[in-house]
Amino acid sequence: MIQLLQLLLCTIPLVVGEVLPLQLDLDNSQITIRRSASRDDKLQVFHSIWGAIRSDFATDTDKVKGLYSQLGGYIRDDVQCSSGSTGRSACELQQEVRRHLRTLMAQRLANLLNAEESIQTYGMYIAASVEPALVRDILVHAIEDVYFHRPLEKLVQQLEQLYADRDEVSFRTMIEAQLALFWRYQAMQDSSEAYLFNVAHMVSKIRSHHMYASVDADLQKRVEALSQRLPPVLDLLFDPQGFCLLSRSDREYIYTTITDEWNYGLNGRQMFSWREKNFTDTAGLTRAFVQEQHSTPLFTLRSELFKWYYFVDPSQGNRLAALRSGSPSSSTSTWTIAYAGDALIFRQRELTLCAAEKFDDDRRLVKMLPGQMHTPPSEACQWLPIACAPPK
Repeated sequence: MIQLLQLLLCTIPLVVGEVLPLQLDLDNSQITIRRSASRDDKLQVFHSIWGAIRSDFATDTDKVKGLYSQLGGYIRDDVQCSSGSTGRSACELQQEVRRHLRTLMAQRLANLLNAEESIQTYGMYIAASVEPALVRDILVHAIEDVYFHRPLEKLVQQLEQLYADRDEVSFRTMIEAQLALFWRYQAMQDSSEAYLFNVAHMVSKIRSHHMYASVDADLQKRVEALSQRLPPVLDLLFDPQGFCLLSRSDREYIYTTITDEWNYGLNGRQMFSWREKNFTDTAGLTRAFVQEQHSTPLFTLRSELFKWYYFVDPSQGNRLAALRSGSPSSSTSTWTIAYAGDALIFRQRELTLCAAEKFDDDRRLVKMLPGQMHTPPSEACQWLPIACAPPK
């Protein structure tokens, strides 16, 4: 095939010093087309090169990519898709080469995902090789290829690897991959709480990243459209500004006491729910942080007024408290979080966080209680995240 192609090239008119910048290395044979060749002759050579690649180099991504790039230049400078049969044939050939290149790159990326190997280097290679529209196309096809083979929550974490620190192009590529996965999930009408938790966390990280401000408006618009499709309760859970928690049963908010010390060896600060319904202030401002990234993440909770982490004290009837200093046990300061409608459910050690009995006329204890592992639990164990009232 190579010899036939070289013979064909010899029939094209050549003018010294006028070289079309087409340099394709086919089996160590450099192929050059002169600028003086007619449009039809050049297109004939492109068809012959494509035939040679399909015959002998069908899996050589670099050769296919090189031909795709040169075809793009030829269509841009010599013909248009609407310019008769030559233009139409050139654009049909470009699309055929594009589809093959997309398949090669998508398959390679999918293979890396299935093998749980790093995808960062190959992701950067894709982004540097082809135009953004083709990058999106490759990501969509790679995700379709692995969608039924990989746990969705795991795919969220794998696709995050596409971002290379401080590289804006890879940051955009990672966002495009997360969008492709989410819309595939929507199209399949699947239901996975673990995936939604992970993608909500990812969206929060994307939107709060310093590079997000430099992302083009269209991509930001598509990220916001994804965010609006997530359960609102998860958007609030991962809000970097924090939230307050109201019990569904009494609509009393959880807060950390400012002056009421609770010193019994762990240097804790007491926490209660306050009797005034729907009242909030900064004493209740809470943030959730992913401590360990599993299919079901483990969270820590922090009172933002003083940056004190929440913990549970088994020696005090599993009361909720805030730690003023020191490091509590991971078994008493990390939570799994589920949701039921607009409410969050916090659990650890087969116990569930609930509004408990009255402490005095104004305050109610907040405890981890047994017997509430069903979903949804009783309304006293469901917590509504809402925006906290600003300080007066």
